[in-house]
Amino acid sequence: MEGEIRAVPLKEMLILVMTLFLGISFPTLSHTQEKAEGGQQEEAQLRLRKTLKTRQYQGRAVEGEERIISPGDSLWRILIQEKGLSEKRFGRYLVVIGSLNPQLKNPDILQIGDTIFIPIRPDEILGIKIPSGKGETRVYRVKRGDYLYKILREEFGIRGKKKIYSTFNQVKKLNPRKKNWNLIFVGEAILFPGQVRAPVVAAEKPGKPLEIIGLDYGTKLPAQENLDLLEQVMGALGNEMLRGGEEVLPLQEGTIRIDRDAYPVIQNPKMEQKVILDLEGTIPASLQVKLEAESSSTPVVSVKKGASLHETVSNLLSRLGFQSLPSNRPVVIQDSGVGIQVKGEWMVTAPEESGRKQEIFIINLTDVPGKTPDYLRDYLSFKGMNLKEILLPSSPLSPASLSLGTREQGSGSPIETWPRDKEALVDAFLKDYQIPFTANRQLSVSLREGIRLDTKMDRFFEFRGKKVALLFRTVGDELKKALQEREGVRAIELNLQSLSSRELISRLLTAVGERTAYRKHRFPATEGGAKDKFVLAVSGFFLSDRSLLLTDRGIPKDLHRFFTEKGLRVVYFR
Repeated sequence: MEGEIRAVPLKEMLILVMTLFLGISFPTLSHTQEKAEGGQQEEAQLRLRKTLKTRQYQGRAVEGEERIISPGDSLWRILIQEKGLSEKRFGRYLVVIGSLNPQLKNPDILQIGDTIFIPIRPDEILGIKIPSGKGETRVYRVKRGDYLYKILREEFGIRGKKKIYSTFNQVKKLNPRKKNWNLIFVGEAILFPGQVRAPVVAAEKPGKPLEIIGLDYGTKLPAQENLDLLEQVMGALGNEMLRGGEEVLPLQEGTIRIDRDAYPVIQNPKMEQKVILDLEGTIPASLQVKLEAESSSTPVVSVKKGASLHETVSNLLSRLGFQSLPSNRPVVIQDSGVGIQVKGEWMVTAPEESGRKQEIFIINLTDVPGKTPDYLRDYLSFKGMNLKEILLPSSPLSPASLSLGTREQGSGSPIETWPRDKEALVDAFLKDYQIPFTANRQLSVSLREGIRLDTKMDRFFEFRGKKVALLFRTVGDELKKALQEREGVRAIELNLQSLSSRELISRLLTAVGERTAYRKHRFPATEGGAKDKFVLAVSGFFLSDRSLLLTDRGIPKDLHRFFTEKGLRVVYFR
């Protein structure tokens, strides 16, 4: 049964892991059932009818697979990227692979077409034990509407951010071939740990509990205690923080030497501009005036006690020639029929450079890396906006990051086009709703006793037990009343000559009972607390229960993928 979770014995689970994630094909896998005591049948189990390859390593048999080298293959790709093994132990893996494959002269260089033996469990050969609860693993097959946080919470009963973070790390280790956890697919089989381990949490500083703070992280983090984070923000904008050594500056009285460990220096190499960061506010005002004089021209930014990271960074950027944009207003790009709205903790324009277009930088602090897909970052970059996300130190994984949606495997472009011809547009609409219809049906209607009218119903169908006629012309209330009272047919007048395609679709939606209107709809690019940071807005009719957007606004090809990954189907009408 799809979506059913059941425990699988360790031996069979190893087979399943190899089948799902190592790409090994077993020609004869069968389900068997045996009767247990009391006449009850056990669950169907996977049985292996073909043994694995084995080779000797230091006097013991090692199980593995024989793999034919393809273009682009390397041991790094096979072991680290595909099997998800530790990068730190790569050198030790090479020694093992070399011993198991004496025909290889140099394990670093693989020849296309060669066959090499890859052990199934290299860490066990090295004597490294990988904890996985009690050794039990469960297979879960993704259903429509699932996302990881929902699965962990509802199917496995996991609660709390720290426990979710720990379990998610285990899931990633159990599924090394899956690289993009932003999306899970309907029907996809995912291995989950059968026994959840207690999370390992780094020690916290006394009096400073670890917590997830609000959306605007920078305004709530003190600058003096987050110097490393400040350095990352400045680095994302092309600036450098100099710590260690001395900063030597000329003054009218002589030369002053400033210890950069006590007073870090921020510099913009392109603009040849420097700023001294006075973290304790101890540089006297008289000296500050001299440092900012023409001979030195090195501004000082003093950090008041309790000053926020956001305020301090903003002051530094203004001294380095960056122009800040209002943080409470999104930067908006209008591309064809789609409006892209982006907000950030810091939004600034870079200092002008001769011969170069001025760029906009948008910096966000986040508790989860990779919230914004790379293709959307590339799209923004092409439009002159550089979006940077900086991971907060010591922050647990937010459950919201695990709910980035489910989509069907193999789904193509979500953008469909309905015909421009209005009769064909009506037919496309009815077919989309899977409503069978007949065209140009003739009917003789009694208007009153002794008077009949032969008329044509341009489209006739039954919907939810009711008869409906679409009339592509103006016919008047008398005929519509007669159809309703004498024939039990609801007549809908659609004058194709006077109605626009938008008005036509609006009336068709009303005819099938949809309560929606043509308006602008906002679709967040990220989930969780940062929904308003990156939003795509497009006008049309949105039917949430059908995951369908009907629009007459053009959508750039670079953004088609966005709607696919949202699980939305988009139909364009003209």
